[in-house]
Amino acid sequence: MDLRGGIKLGQFELYYQPLVRLDTGRVVSGEALMRWRHPEHGLISPAQFIPLAEETGAIEALGEWALQQACRDALNWPDHVRVSVNLSPVQFRGAGLVDIVKAVLATSELDARRLELEITESVLLQNNAVNLEALHQLRALGLTVALDDFGTG
Repeated sequence: MDLRGGIKLGQFELYYQPLVRLDTGRVVSGEALMRWRHPEHGLISPAQFIPLAEETGAIEALGEWALQQACRDALNWPDHVRVSVNLSPVQFRGAGLVDIVKAVLATSELDARRLELEITESVLLQNNAVNLEALHQLRALGLTVALDDFGTG
């Protein structure tokens, strides 16, 4: 109940971890990292709330919010800087993921080439037609799909 209330009350925040090219020192991307600013418990790490969000289905709302917010935030960055957003395997299995990404790109007006979606290897290990089709559709939008945390799963 606390988690759903936190979503409704806007208690979640995004922070950005920069990816810097070593040869130039230029920031080329910012990875969106979600935190929950709980009124009683302070700043809560995603390691604590993401599993609960996935188990309860709240990850759909959280993931869509994170994608929207990250795309809006990136509009204020230099044009060469991309934004990277993690997708939960639960989100990836959702039937409407591609439509959500299309809608977010349309409403934010962020160039799709500036968006990178990070997936875990578990998505690829489920080598089924639905996942492969979603990956192809996402790539067709012009964004980048990256493998996150390779070797940890």
